Amino acid sequence: MKIVKIFAGIAVATVVALSSTSCENRDVEYGDFDYQTVYFGNQFPVRTLELGEDLYVDNSIDNEHKVIIKATIGGTRNNTKDITIGFAVDNTLCNGLYFNGTNTPLTPMPASYYELASNTMTIPAGSILGGVEVKLTDAFFADPKALSNNYVIPLVMTNVVGADSILRGTPLVANPNRCIDADWNVKPRDFVLYAVKYVNKWHGNYLRRGTDNVVKDGVTATEVRHSQYVENDPVYTLTTSSLSQLNFPLSFLSKQKVNLPIPLQLSFDSNSNCTIGQPSSSIQVSDSVLIYNIALTKGQGKFAQKGELNSFGGKSRDAIYLDYSISFEVQSTFPKAKLPLIHEVRSYATKDTLVLRDRGVAPEYFTVVKK
Repeated sequence: MKIVKIFAGIAVATVVALSSTSCENRDVEYGDFDYQTVYFGNQFPVRTLELGEDLYVDNSIDNEHKVIIKATIGGTRNNTKDITIGFAVDNTLCNGLYFNGTNTPLTPMPASYYELASNTMTIPAGSILGGVEVKLTDAFFADPKALSNNYVIPLVMTNVVGADSILRGTPLVANPNRCIDADWNVKPRDFVLYAVKYVNKWHGNYLRRGTDNVVKDGVTATEVRHSQYVENDPVYTLTTSSLSQLNFPLSFLSKQKVNLPIPLQLSFDSNSNCTIGQPSSSIQVSDSVLIYNIALTKGQGKFAQKGELNSFGGKSRDAIYLDYSISFEVQSTFPKAKLPLIHEVRSYATKDTLVLRDRGVAPEYFTVVKK
């Protein structure tokens, strides 16, 4: 009987507990941590300044030739006050460092290439992110090395007001290098090596279609390059070679189906009209294949924003329209296969439509090695 009473008491208590908790659902609230720290979210980011229009994000700050280097705060869910972080440019951070997997050293960005809006950055109340604006100068855009991973802006946090500390890490050795993981038990996050490069307004992946009036070894033909759906046309990646120039990786196929690359350079004026530069007069494709007597007799074009109306995805798309004539000869020798020398003479009068598919810019990070 006593056992029955005990179970009955438990049942009543359970019902009471359930009834008291089922009447109201409340979010679980967690308080702030015991202390708040500031740090850079990633130590080795690559920021690609994307000129022109991005199809998916607002890149208006890029077109002002600016970037923002940001810091963040940890240990709080609701930042209620402004936090001010002091920092310094420390070029010695780059000493002996190389981009991992390359022979390219990390080069501190020359002081004449950028202007910092301040020597502090502020994380405003109500936010967990804040930063400092950086203006890139004309000298940066005039340097060919600004097209790839070369220059970094090296910053180190020096002090903070409004938070408890800076995440400086826990070293394992007497004179640790901030950038070398093996020197640390807990890695420091008080620094950033902010790599910056740029692409011009025409850079991107394009869908190529058009017509060619072709003469191959004296035989004339017209070739039409149009898939039923533009998104199925072959993709060509046109890359930045300067602020106003674009590389177009034009290629053909030989009789033996060997790729024959003849890259062209498009030079744009302020109205987005372009001229096509004369390519090299000869290109040694391999030990067996030589392209020679390359001649461009006509070459012009234009970039048109939203020029292709109601293109793929039901949207109007940017396009480059090209009109050019090119001729060349091909000599192929395959002695190991005991094949005779093959000689080709070709000319093309081409009208191209290059429809922009995407800008080819994505988030990027790097790692470093010390040499």
